[in-house]
Amino acid sequence: MMQEGRPVPVLFKEKKDCCACCACMNACPKDAIKMQEDECGFLYPVIDPQQCIRCGKCQKACAYQNIKETNTPFQTWVAVSKEETIVMNAASGGVFSALATGYFKEGGFVSGAVFDKDFTLYHIITEQSKFLSKLRGSKYTQSSIGYVLREIKKKLLENKQVLFCGTPCQVAGLKSYLGKEYANLLTIDLICHGVPSNRSFKDYIHHFEKKNNIQVKSFTFRDKQVGWGKNGSIITQSGKRYKLFETAQSYFYYFAYSIIMRENCYTCKYACSHRPGDLTIGDYWGIQKEHPELLNKQNLDESKGVSVIIVNTQKGVSALQKYGCELRLYESSFEKAARGNAQLNKPTAHQPKREDVLSLYAKAGWEAVDDKFQNEIGIKKYSGFVKSLIPRDLKRVLKRFIKN
Repeated sequence: MMQEGRPVPVLFKEKKDCCACCACMNACPKDAIKMQEDECGFLYPVIDPQQCIRCGKCQKACAYQNIKETNTPFQTWVAVSKEETIVMNAASGGVFSALATGYFKEGGFVSGAVFDKDFTLYHIITEQSKFLSKLRGSKYTQSSIGYVLREIKKKLLENKQVLFCGTPCQVAGLKSYLGKEYANLLTIDLICHGVPSNRSFKDYIHHFEKKNNIQVKSFTFRDKQVGWGKNGSIITQSGKRYKLFETAQSYFYYFAYSIIMRENCYTCKYACSHRPGDLTIGDYWGIQKEHPELLNKQNLDESKGVSVIIVNTQKGVSALQKYGCELRLYESSFEKAARGNAQLNKPTAHQPKREDVLSLYAKAGWEAVDDKFQNEIGIKKYSGFVKSLIPRDLKRVLKRFIKN
């Protein structure tokens, strides 16, 4: 029943105050909140005043504005799956795949982000292991949570085991929506660089198709055939493969240099040691500098990808004890991991070019953005391709030479 005289709740005052975790939308008992795109495709919650009963549950569910994280790291590990095929199909060391496989084998549910055939990224919850190939891997765009938080709560109340993986703000949103701890829920947050809008990514894909007169069948943000790094690939409907280098692709480049991120990403409260997930996972960037002994004596191959696991809760400790048998684990420290992962120290820096690029995108679409990029990048666009030709051992020698 509507509470007379009360105004419609204000979900956020500025765009930097909203991360689009959808906790407010899921918490609304009247489904009065919908997520709508702004001029650049970023999602924001909008309340229908005719349906809203002014109960305030939406505001209470906002972790981003209301909840301060207090977790501190228990343990930090270098991690690589024992299965070579898992490593080669993962973005880094295959940690998520190992944990998710454990849940699937025991009849549990896994929730994470997948692409549909039109490259819309959204979260699902499933008990079917056939979805693992879609769930794993880096996806440099924001997923839509939709109403999956309600589905997760339903499974938890049915005493099902649930593994949820997402960005830190999505994990925090889920926990705030649930309102209490569930022993049968394990949360994993990703070391997040920031998120562009899904619409901008889809527009980039459509422009690539038009420019090359092709139809894209599959897209990989991190293709290890190109090398462990931010280089990807496209497979067309005809089977042709395009290598995508960070320095030559507008979307990759603007993502890598934090130019097209969601506004709140530049002030992200989770870019620190206080993480909302039971576990934090990501690439162990800088592994060759922080743990050269593992590369030399334990035969870790950083060119194939190496992960870091940060254990933030006792539940995370227990999960790693249970499922860690599928991983090669080596003790590290948060300080070592944070030196190569800037987002464990502070949010990504706001870039002066952001307003120009996103304003151009809003007015003229991704084709205009790509034209701008191609005109400005010049010969530098070939640097990624050249680097991919240099053998790994020679790269190490060159890095030491340049440093000295």
